[in-house]
Amino acid sequence: MKKILLVGGAGYIGTVLTQHLLSKGFEVRCFDSLIYLQKSCIKNFKKKKNYEFILGDIRNEDMVKNSLKNTSAAIILAGLVGDPITKKYPKEAEEINHKAIKNFINLCKNKNVDKLLFISTCSNYGLLKENEMADENYKLNPLSSYAKQKVEIENYLISLKDKVDFSATILRFATAF
Repeated sequence: MKKILLVGGAGYIGTVLTQHLLSKGFEVRCFDSLIYLQKSCIKNFKKKKNYEFILGDIRNEDMVKNSLKNTSAAIILAGLVGDPITKKYPKEAEEINHKAIKNFINLCKNKNVDKLLFISTCSNYGLLKENEMADENYKLNPLSSYAKQKVEIENYLISLKDKVDFSATILRFATAF
């Protein structure tokens, strides 16, 4: 059975994804700092045998290394999400959304992680004209520090192609709320 690590897995998307993965027979390890005090979101999962929760901060390298043990895939959902919170806490946003996530990616090297999924944002495109469509080939124009940090991580992952032992995928989500 494959164990999947959800970094920031106690949030809105993470809890839905956890339920789906558990229903498909995967083991799920959730690593989250519960920065938004969302303890109740994971209460029901803690009773399931294929679920493990680690309370931890992605900025803590030792905790991250521990969370990676015996995992075959990692999904990065963690971060201060959106322009308002990254404007309010710019130092923390840079530490978490850029430095810690980049460090997490580096720690995945040579750890038997086969797949790495990075959840990015469609904010990377900036403002589009009315009725204009964007796809993965559309020129990125990040306007907020949040989007700029996401683009930096995307570019870093792309630069690692053929240099690491895991397969990386980037998904640009629209606003989930």
